[in-house]
Amino acid sequence: MYILGLDCGGTASKALLATGDGHVLGYGDGGPANYVVNGVDGVVRSALQAMQGCLTQVPLDLPALQDQGVYLALGVSGAGRELEMNDVQQAFQTVGFDQVVVSHDAAIALLGALGGADGVVVIAGTGSIAYGLEKEQSTRIGGWGYLLGDEGSAFWIALRALQQVMWGFDGRTRQDPILYGAVQEYFEVSDAAQLVPLLYQTPLNRGNIGGFSKEITRLAHQGHGFSQEVLAEAGRQLGNLAVAALRNLGLVEKNGRVGVSGGVFAAGQWVLPFMQEQIWQVAPNQTLTLPDFDPAAGAVLMAARHFQLDMERVAAGLRRSL
Repeated sequence: MYILGLDCGGTASKALLATGDGHVLGYGDGGPANYVVNGVDGVVRSALQAMQGCLTQVPLDLPALQDQGVYLALGVSGAGRELEMNDVQQAFQTVGFDQVVVSHDAAIALLGALGGADGVVVIAGTGSIAYGLEKEQSTRIGGWGYLLGDEGSAFWIALRALQQVMWGFDGRTRQDPILYGAVQEYFEVSDAAQLVPLLYQTPLNRGNIGGFSKEITRLAHQGHGFSQEVLAEAGRQLGNLAVAALRNLGLVEKNGRVGVSGGVFAAGQWVLPFMQEQIWQVAPNQTLTLPDFDPAAGAVLMAARHFQLDMERVAAGLRRSL
C-alpha cells in the first residue's frame, strides 16, 4: 500500500507519495485548488496534476497505483464544512480512489508542523488562521478574510505599509522615502495616488499585494525601523491567535508546542520572538517551534491517523527520507 498526501492551496497544490511506512518516493506540484474559487473540478484537476509529478519519479502510473492500493488524504483550502469535504471525497472516489479522507488545509498544516501530535498551529501566508486539536476537540481562530481578519498575515503587513505611504502622501505624517521608494518599485507606480485603482480593483489580487510583505522583511533586515515595527506587531497579532486557540482547548497551563506554517515566518527574528512573547504572557509552558514537516507530509500523517496506520512508524519514515 502507498500513501498519497495532497496540500491543495489557493495558489498551488503539492503532492507527496510515500510507502505505507512513510518512506518518501516523490513530490509533485499542481495548480491552484481552492474549493470556493476553483470548484471541485478545479481541485481534482490540480491534484491529479500534482500526483502525476510524483508518479514520474517512480515506475508507476495512476491506474497501477490505484490497483496496488493507495490511501489518499487531502487538505483542501476553502473546504471547511462537512458538505464540502464530502463533495471532494466523492469526486476522488469517482476517479478511482477507494480510500479517501478530506479535511481543510489547516488540519494538515497542524499535523505537519507538530509531526502528527495534537496542539496548535498558526498559519500565516496571504491570510492568517490558527487551528488546534486536543484529543477529539478542535478549534479554529481567525481565517475570516482580509476584511474581517487575517491579522499578522502577508496582506495585513502590506496593507499597514501602504496605509503609511498614503498618510505620508496626505501630509498626515512624514513621508518615509525608503518605504515609498520600495512601494513605487514593487507596484510600478510613480505616484502614491496610483495605488488606489490597484487596491480597489475587482477581483482584488491579494497575492500580489501580500507579496509586498517580503519587501518589508528585506527592509527590516536593512535596519528600517517602520518595517521592523510592523513585523513585530504582526508577530504579536499571530501570538493572539495562538493564545485564543490554546484557551479554547484548555492548554494554557500545559506543556506543549505551538507550530507555525506559512511564508510570513520567513521573516524569522522580526516576527517569531514577538509572537513567542505574546504566547508566554498567557501560556508560559507553550514553546513556539518551526514545523517538523510541510503540509503535504501532514496530509500523509492525516492518512495514517484516519486509516489507523502506525503513526510513529510513518512519521519516522518521513523524517528519514525528507
